[in-house]
Amino acid sequence: MEKTARNLFFSLLPWGIIALGIALRLDQYLFNRSLWLDEAFIAVNFLDSSFLDLLQPPFDYSHSILTPLGFLLTSKLSINLFGNSDLVLRLFPFLSSVIALILFYKVACGYISKHAVPLALSFFALSSSLLYYSSEFKQYSTDVLVSVSLLYLYQYIKNNPLDRKRLIILALAGIAATLFSHPAAFVLAAIGGHLIISYALEKQWRQAFSVTGVSFIWFVSFLGFYLIAMGGGVESSPIGEYLVHLWQSWNSFMPSPFSEAGMWWLVKNFVHMFRYPAEFEVAKITAALFIIGFLAMFLKQRAKLLLLISPIIITLLISYFQQYPFHGRMILFLLPILYLIVAEGIVQFQYSLMTYPKMKMLGGAISLILFFTVLGSPIYQRHVSQELKPILNYVNTHKKENDVVYIYYWAEPAFRYYAKSYGFNYKNCHIISDLPQTSFTKEIDYFRQQSHVQKVAAKDTRCVLGISENFHHSYADFKQLEHTDRIWVIFTHISEIEKGLFLDYLDKQGKQIQSFSDTRASTYLYQTSIR
Repeated sequence: MEKTARNLFFSLLPWGIIALGIALRLDQYLFNRSLWLDEAFIAVNFLDSSFLDLLQPPFDYSHSILTPLGFLLTSKLSINLFGNSDLVLRLFPFLSSVIALILFYKVACGYISKHAVPLALSFFALSSSLLYYSSEFKQYSTDVLVSVSLLYLYQYIKNNPLDRKRLIILALAGIAATLFSHPAAFVLAAIGGHLIISYALEKQWRQAFSVTGVSFIWFVSFLGFYLIAMGGGVESSPIGEYLVHLWQSWNSFMPSPFSEAGMWWLVKNFVHMFRYPAEFEVAKITAALFIIGFLAMFLKQRAKLLLLISPIIITLLISYFQQYPFHGRMILFLLPILYLIVAEGIVQFQYSLMTYPKMKMLGGAISLILFFTVLGSPIYQRHVSQELKPILNYVNTHKKENDVVYIYYWAEPAFRYYAKSYGFNYKNCHIISDLPQTSFTKEIDYFRQQSHVQKVAAKDTRCVLGISENFHHSYADFKQLEHTDRIWVIFTHISEIEKGLFLDYLDKQGKQIQSFSDTRASTYLYQTSIR
């Protein structure tokens, strides 16, 4: 009876973990936080666009170079079916995260030992990063789903005869993967390479040549979708040049691995990826557990380990050529692999302890301690980015007819998206100063350089769009607003230091009479002419 109850518990445990993970994702999704800057860059393109428009990048802020076509088209379909809202925009990422969670359980069962499965599944279900991106209008949650799906596809193909039907499934799945995810190419390269080599070693030449042909189809589909989305590559776009510069400033590209700098970069980034995006509480301990899991799988499941590690190695190589950053959310698609190997490391560490009679009773307890140590605090918190919606609602409720509203530089995309919903008209907003010269073209500068925003005299507009993220350049705006009686200044995506410079100047020129703040967004009303 006791054994039956124990078996029932462990058979239901994974589904309990999945149910908890879905509940947390649903809560985060229904919380319905405001779109933040990067989401708004994409969302504004859905206000008046058609399906055909989405196939003709670049977009207003040229963020199309990072967003797969499949993601855009599916999001547009959601809007056409259910109407435009934050929840509808985030529906596809949310569904992707739920499906990925369920599918990850199947993947874990095929790649790691059965006792490691609940641990890996718990990491995946409770991951702070995966919970956050499950309700973000960006492609990262879809990247994870594609990554998990391709790992499952490899299991399916390898465990069954490669007949014509499965070959077609393999080809179509790869095409779909490249349509919905750019880093899918790295996982497909790993899968294709491993299948070709394994069939060749088994002297199944027909299968090896067939997979080679399918891999070529994958390459052509990726290249086609990539060129449509990016228009020739990242660096071919002015925004792409800025993004490459930004990634370089984050040290996201691997130096030569044979140099001292490259070796240190590998060590540093190896540990750091367990901190972010994996969000483990103790990165160094987690890295050690990963190594233990790696060694254990190398001895017992070498083929599966090499497949799991290959996408990481390929991403590092692409990073070396500065074509893809090995950093943060851009490598979120690798999290399933990290969670599998870390979970295996915990279980293998437990097994090694249990070989000593005195440690046998403590093995399970130490395993649980390690699990909760690397997992961190189990207390769930909703993730909030930049709550602009309450700010706009406050300004719309309290502003007078002749008040001027000043939109901080980085607040423009989200303001543009929400303007109509909160009583504003973005078409009545203008710049009043010449755009400053900068080293790199940023997203908002790109939009303005396309003549989408008109410059007018300060006296001719009640809605001013800030010309720069820095007060040093924005000073030109406020000089022209010297005779304004009442002005609302709306901030989001700004550092406290930079915001302090704006407010110090305004405090010297006028009197602050109202203010309202929410998470990383705020507004201030100044009275009596800025002079």
